[in-house]
Amino acid sequence: MFSEYCAQPFTVEPVTVQYEENGSIVSSYVTPTLSTRREKASVDFCNSLIGIQITPQEMKALCDKVQLGPAALLENNTVLEVTVPPTRSDILHPVDIAEDIGVAFGFNNIRKRVPTTSTVGGEFPLNMLGDLLREEIGRAGYIEVLTHGLCSIHDNFTALRRQVSPAVSLSNPANVEYQVVRTTLLPGLLKTLQHNKAASFGSGFKLFEISDVVLPDDKHVITETIVGAKNARRICAVYAGPTSGFEIIHGLVDRIMTLTEVAPTDDYVALNERTKEEQHRVSREGWVYSVEALPDSHPESPTYFPGRAAAIMFQTPKTEKKCIGTFGILHPEVLGNFGIQYPASSVELDLEALM
Repeated sequence: MFSEYCAQPFTVEPVTVQYEENGSIVSSYVTPTLSTRREKASVDFCNSLIGIQITPQEMKALCDKVQLGPAALLENNTVLEVTVPPTRSDILHPVDIAEDIGVAFGFNNIRKRVPTTSTVGGEFPLNMLGDLLREEIGRAGYIEVLTHGLCSIHDNFTALRRQVSPAVSLSNPANVEYQVVRTTLLPGLLKTLQHNKAASFGSGFKLFEISDVVLPDDKHVITETIVGAKNARRICAVYAGPTSGFEIIHGLVDRIMTLTEVAPTDDYVALNERTKEEQHRVSREGWVYSVEALPDSHPESPTYFPGRAAAIMFQTPKTEKKCIGTFGILHPEVLGNFGIQYPASSVELDLEALM
């Protein structure tokens, strides 16, 4: 303890911290705060997390042993309530209580058991699909980028000419650039273009990213808990150059669908005059897509130039026809918001729908 080196060993001197504004004290508090607090943890949760099976009374005794006492049992001995001293600022969650119980029990005393299941490790299918697409999109001349998962409300909504909608937000962001968790990958790619103005755009500048966005969701349940949000894997690509490059982005959409074995609808094939090519296409039975004009009512429509945007419609034998992404020529106002001096087109679609 450092207090043994004080003028009066093992003593604590309180300090009053005062906040002044316009020459007057607006608030103050005394530190350190030496009061105790009470925290709760489920008995079953602690046993399950540690991998032991002890009685609530034994668990209570272990808490007293590691200075988390006096402890008490509540709700018919199903909930453990401990007393956290002022010196234990690390106790923030029931997991911390379970950890101290494990220390008091002794990790060496936990019986080693053979798992009841036998599994073979492997790459998560969604990650495997993403890795394969990264290689193929890279071969098409696109440069992969990895952008930050946090952004400002302005970049995520206003700069894209979209209405501000619910998003996972930070209660105490470090600065304005980290207000919300992104709901779209597009701002990151546009800011990458913004910071690479010295690069050559003569033959076109192609960027792409395959990563997660976080969407509010009150129905997504994990471990019997409503998280309130869920991750969604997206593909986003941008082309900027002397021309808008709409046909280049359109070609990338068709290439992604070909790689994921999704066939175009008969009407879409007839429209593109590629009937002979489709005879040799490898596709999953009943998995089809088409490209339709993006309606003005779509929330992403303001991002694109009027009349130069499309929706990617997708359908399987088990799902109805739905929009899984959009692409088009970016609106000049959007380009101006990010300081991009060349016309550009972009695409963003849901990768998980193609699994």
